Amino acid sequence: MSPITEEFRKMFVHEKLRISMSELSQAANVSPSQIRYWERKGYIASEQDQQNKSHKYTLMTLVQVTGIKYFLDEGFTLPVAVKKQKEHQVMAKSFKHFIGDRLLDFENDEKTGATLINLGKLDDAPDKEVVAIVQGPGHVKLTLRNRQ
Repeated sequence: MSPITEEFRKMFVHEKLRISMSELSQAANVSPSQIRYWERKGYIASEQDQQNKSHKYTLMTLVQVTGIKYFLDEGFTLPVAVKKQKEHQVMAKSFKHFIGDRLLDFENDEKTGATLINLGKLDDAPDKEVVAIVQGPGHVKLTLRNRQ
């Protein structure tokens, strides 16, 4: 695994990435006052280095906020939206585990300009590996190749 791939995995899987309240608000399309309220109610959590310093949020908190907002937009009350989001949080954690277990490496294909993402060997064909070929939004293909 290349060092840059390892850094990406650490950022994503080990939740090194932190965003500010304004970034969370913008990314999830919710107001900062909603975020503060949800935090006071214990629905989400932030980190602060020192008292009166700005709040920092993890990628999983962004997933939580986005989920809560989705269920609110579907017409559920806030307590029900939070409950439903928690029920669906297992999918987000599963995706995190998938990235941690299967993102082995990525590289640029100089011929095509595509990014090749190595997702590892097939369990039932250990001499083959799955590679995602990413050429932009809506242009992702999965292919098998002989293990290198």
